[in-house]
Amino acid sequence: MPTDHPTDRLLAALSDIEAAAASNVNRTRELQRRARTLSRRLRAGDNIVDLVTTEEPPRMVELLTSNMAALETAGAEFRAAEALALRAEGLTIEAIAELFGVTRQRISALLKQRAAAPH
Repeated sequence: MPTDHPTDRLLAALSDIEAAAASNVNRTRELQRRARTLSRRLRAGDNIVDLVTTEEPPRMVELLTSNMAALETAGAEFRAAEALALRAEGLTIEAIAELFGVTRQRISALLKQRAAAPH
């Protein structure tokens, strides 16, 4: 899908958010399962070193990192695409900043940075 128009870019960002969220749901379910297992084994007296070093990859810490990274990446593009679309429809930088809960300088920088960046 071409991303020349702000709405196209926003649609692509929304698709990325959906994909990141779906992946995070799967990783989160695995994290929940592993957390229950780890808790049970620790209460049973198992050694943490043995539990962590024998954990199947990706380890819990890697799953957590992946969840955060997926949302950060998709979220950053979404914020930029949404700001660009709002600006294209005539909203002021000040109004966008208020909606986003940031300064107008932050929105101005975001718009300048992302307007030229390819998706």
